[in-house]
Amino acid sequence: MEIRDGQERARAWVALHLVPGVGRTSMRRLLAHFGGPEAVLAASAAEIRAVPGLRAGVAEAVARGADPAAVDRALAALDAAGGWILPAGSPGFPDCLRQIPDPPCLLYGRGSAAVLGARAVAVVGSREATSYGRKVAGALGRDLAAAGLTVVSGFARGIDTAAHTGALAGGGPTVAVLGCGVDVCYPRGNAELLERVVAGGAVISEYPPGTPPDARNFPPRNRIISGLARAVVVVEASRRSGSLITAACALEQGREVLAVPGSVFSYKSGGAHWLIKQGARLVEGAADVLEELGIAASGPTREEDREPPALEGPERRLFEALEPYPLHLDDLAGRSGLPVAQASGLLLQLALKDLVQVLPGQRYQRK
Repeated sequence: MEIRDGQERARAWVALHLVPGVGRTSMRRLLAHFGGPEAVLAASAAEIRAVPGLRAGVAEAVARGADPAAVDRALAALDAAGGWILPAGSPGFPDCLRQIPDPPCLLYGRGSAAVLGARAVAVVGSREATSYGRKVAGALGRDLAAAGLTVVSGFARGIDTAAHTGALAGGGPTVAVLGCGVDVCYPRGNAELLERVVAGGAVISEYPPGTPPDARNFPPRNRIISGLARAVVVVEASRRSGSLITAACALEQGREVLAVPGSVFSYKSGGAHWLIKQGARLVEGAADVLEELGIAASGPTREEDREPPALEGPERRLFEALEPYPLHLDDLAGRSGLPVAQASGLLLQLALKDLVQVLPGQRYQRK
């Protein structure tokens, strides 16, 4: 385990963090009053009661301290995961998080802590994303990473997963902010992606190792997502989506808020459309994000600007008939002027070339 504040001090930080009843606000007040975790843990209940603003019972809880076995387990889990801790007062703690209204007192992480201070954009959205939403999030992640930005998201299924995957494909770092311990993979199906994010960026959490993905952990997590970024892009979110919490945090923190439009017939786009009506910039591609941040693009940042694949004859005709949204085989055959049987075979060839996404019901779309 890499500890960025010394082995003994690391234990003091974790021990203070694990005291039952000590939340973010209490911890911040205790540290401001005593100067460090060791001093807090060494204080008597009477000394702690003198700290202004503490809830009843906190002084007694701190005086009793955390369960030593729980502290041992947390440190062992972090060690086994190859993780580190990053207290708010340490030199490597990102300035962007120090400046938000409710900064975390302590971060646990895996991967490279250095990427936390890089220029970043957050890409967030619905867990129950459509193929359109996942495609947009993946393209944004890829193009923003290719432009030299770190892509931040919450590692949830749907839009978050697509954004992280796209960023890795774009060759840039990505940061996953978890609502559980950094040694816990949630969702479970993202285990391989989690290791790729660790290798190509960082996975962080303000929750101790072993913390399960409790629903109450995720709204507070969102302020860290927006806090790390210069801008938040919302892709496909309903009016009740947690992504709007992230957008609200971004506005409170002085970050830019942008949104991707979707179908007017889909409730999953209602939140993004509401943000646009409130003044959020409409995003059609990474170029819009870069322009909002005053960053010059170094390559194509829209799909229409990319070089088309080297196809000829019927394959080219069929590829040009495809759209970013699903079309039925019969429609594609009619558009391309090809017999249905030939179009079906060519679509399978295009799928093998990773140019076409095959969907249920003989539907196809550009990948």
